[in-house]
Amino acid sequence: MITEKGRFAQFRRNWTTRARATRKDRSNRLEFGNNAPKYAERLWVRTRDLEYGLKHWSSKKSALVVTVWPEDLSRSLYDWVTIQACLDHWVRGVSWEETGLINQMMAWIDEKGKVDRLSTRAEVLKRYEQLDVLYEAVLKERRLRTRSELVAGNFREEGGVLVHLGPEGRPFFGGKGNHRLAIAIAAGLEYFPAQLGVVHLSALDSLPQYRHCSASHPLPS
Repeated sequence: MITEKGRFAQFRRNWTTRARATRKDRSNRLEFGNNAPKYAERLWVRTRDLEYGLKHWSSKKSALVVTVWPEDLSRSLYDWVTIQACLDHWVRGVSWEETGLINQMMAWIDEKGKVDRLSTRAEVLKRYEQLDVLYEAVLKERRLRTRSELVAGNFREEGGVLVHLGPEGRPFFGGKGNHRLAIAIAAGLEYFPAQLGVVHLSALDSLPQYRHCSASHPLPS
């Protein structure tokens, strides 16, 4: 994908991530035991269970355990502009131009100079062409590939759809991976791989079910 990091940048990110993961995994294990949440670990989320999202923590807070949950910040997935626009495109046949996403991206680029490593209209259009190719591949394979399948050497599920685990293990979209999440919804996937975000203390007992959902959604041999 045009928005993926280059080889050197990916290597540098992996090195930094592994160092951060070592520290976080160790501290969580000491506090919560051997089944404690791990930094950037892969979850298998049932698509129909993900109804709400909240953009409050970044992916760098992965595996952070909290006791207070910002319920007032949560909102329906269908209120997220990018997700709704993608569903309009893939489910209802609206063109990318008509969804408003192209103009939105160009407005951000005009303001910031570069967004998601994109700086020209041609690059933005190429990105959405690639997303269409990805969507067709997901329809054919009936699954969303893991990050390590997409990017050689990727650490765990870093860079994937960010999912926080709220009170009692309820999943919340974390605002990262809008397009991939929309693909999972539009394609009607039962499960999709996600990067663990923040975890509510009461959700710790729910972690095993997210780690092993892949058993009922096996990867092709």
